[in-house]
Amino acid sequence: MRLLRIVVVLVVLLGGGGLLADRWAHHRAEGEAAGRVQEREGVESADVGIRGFPFLTQVVSGRMEHVDVRMDGYRARTEQGRVRVARIDAALRGVRFEDDYERARVENVSGSARITYRDLVKSLGGEEIPVASGVTAKVASLKDGGKGRIAVGVEGSVLGHELPGTFTVLCAVSLKGGDRFVLHADSLPDLGIPLPGKAGQALDIEQKVSDLPEGLRLDSVRAASDGMRVRFSGKDLDLREDAR
Repeated sequence: MRLLRIVVVLVVLLGGGGLLADRWAHHRAEGEAAGRVQEREGVESADVGIRGFPFLTQVVSGRMEHVDVRMDGYRARTEQGRVRVARIDAALRGVRFEDDYERARVENVSGSARITYRDLVKSLGGEEIPVASGVTAKVASLKDGGKGRIAVGVEGSVLGHELPGTFTVLCAVSLKGGDRFVLHADSLPDLGIPLPGKAGQALDIEQKVSDLPEGLRLDSVRAASDGMRVRFSGKDLDLREDAR
């Protein structure tokens, strides 16, 4: 998500260097900004679209009405480490520049992100989860479970002995606190042994996105056929180029 505070500064710096034609300046600024974003963020690809005409008038005024950003392969920071975000699409509206373009304020930001189930599993790191006394579980796979659920493949062990096969648990996905998503198990898998009622809570999976800019929050999350879909928004974001 650090892209949001980088692009708004790069667009003006790259587009205002004495370029002669408005459309050429516009095209050049978008291409250069996208290249810099890709290099700085280490993403697989990036695209920047600057709306509004004329472009150079916006440069002179120090305000851009609408900037669209797309980024593929961004690695968001979580409590567990990093999770690859397959795609981020963000719309920045009302971008005002201050302090000789070292700082920008964005009136409104909205967008969406997609995390594939394969990347989500990788981010969990195969950690063993204590379920009950002598019983542990490990997430082996994630996939679309239908009806807004995620099907979680669980491998279990009892007293250090691995149980044969993989058990499937259907989980609902929700948000918590505007920066954390939670997978909550609908029911316990049948491990062939009795489990206490609270054991299901141990199977809940939480991940907090820890590098959101101040003022940006996650609005909704849902399970889809191609991964977990997240929508986000923010108002009056204070973005600075040197804020890493």
